[in-house]
Amino acid sequence: MKIAVTGATGVLGQEAVEALVSAGHEVTGVTRRERGIPVVEGRGASAVVADVFDAAALEDVFAGHDVVVNTLAHVPKGMAAMRPLAWREDDKLHMEASVAIASAAQKAGVQRLVQESTIFLYPDNGDEWIGEDEPLSVRNQAFRPRVREMRAAVDFATGGRSAVILRLGQLFGRDPQTTHTLKATRSGDQILLGRPESYITLLHHRDAGRAFVAALGARSGFYNVGGEPITRGRWAKDLGTEAKAKGPAKFYPEIAQAVVGTRLDVQRRSLRVSSVRFMSETGWRPLIGPSTPGWSRM
Repeated sequence: MKIAVTGATGVLGQEAVEALVSAGHEVTGVTRRERGIPVVEGRGASAVVADVFDAAALEDVFAGHDVVVNTLAHVPKGMAAMRPLAWREDDKLHMEASVAIASAAQKAGVQRLVQESTIFLYPDNGDEWIGEDEPLSVRNQAFRPRVREMRAAVDFATGGRSAVILRLGQLFGRDPQTTHTLKATRSGDQILLGRPESYITLLHHRDAGRAFVAALGARSGFYNVGGEPITRGRWAKDLGTEAKAKGPAKFYPEIAQAVVGTRLDVQRRSLRVSSVRFMSETGWRPLIGPSTPGWSRM
């Protein structure tokens, strides 16, 4: 198939491009800047420079493609996410660019849209499992961009077209956020939110890339995509091992966590998310977990 990937120079986008190319597809990586061309081409795809907020320009790019995979995101690193306007670019990408992408794909005759989303839209569910039918916790205005993005993807799935929306687990691997977390762990600094007994559902970037390939064969709908959930206490130990630190990663004290704000508060939630539906639908399985030696270099 001929597939266009938006956000192709990001960590997630690069993994999607490489996995799709490896699976034998003809891939066009969309980058917003000229300096992104060698990044895309280095992953084996053709590169196109385009404004992701310009639906008309994107329509020209998407013409002749069977599928569009949207991986756009720009998540602030660490506690910088508490700063005013830190989420402005990420919000704009989800609120405006993702809508332009879905609209352009429809007008260009694309038949399938694969949209990146996140499990952090689910409420804290304690020890209970979370499936795709769990009501989302998105009433706060901070979640408006993600909700608008989802609606655009759902609207795309009419007239015989299909939209696959992947609610990805917390990403880990070679990304700046994980690198920052490992550095703090080695230094003995406080870095983790939530409680040791609460659950986290992780997803390595390599496995996320493979999930975009698997999504090509899935029916329209929402799918959770992640590894086997573990407690945050277990994640702290795995971080300590990977960082070769003297001990597990440290949690922020409760009094500090109480003032992190809505954006970071979602990372305190206990999210024991099931990916059984996606696995059953596509045959996808995670291959790299937090206990896999050397996962930060994969």
